[in-house]
Amino acid sequence: MKFLFLLTQIEEAWDVSPPGEAERVYEQYMAIERELKAQGKFVESVRLRSRSEAKTLRNLLAGQREIVDGACFDSKEAIGGFYVLDLASMDEALEWAGRMPNYGHGAIEIRPLWE
Repeated sequence: MKFLFLLTQIEEAWDVSPPGEAERVYEQYMAIERELKAQGKFVESVRLRSRSEAKTLRNLLAGQREIVDGACFDSKEAIGGFYVLDLASMDEALEWAGRMPNYGHGAIEIRPLWE
């Protein structure tokens, strides 16, 4: 069964994090990614650029659309990236999520994918 891991963050928190913190967290993610690949559980991973570079296409009534600057949701947290993993169960997904770096902000939302 495939699962989507949405990784959120508070982008501004990185501005005040200790020197080298972002690099440390990145290396921890890469170590987990290597392990997932070795076990045949890795499908895809993408790191997203800042939400300040995003555009959102909003669907309006009567078939109209509107393009706005920024992310889709007005929230303190932003989606920083995602993983798609091929795992046996939600319990296994939660185990892998629990091994991912805890950098003191953000969250990991796990959703099963329709196949």
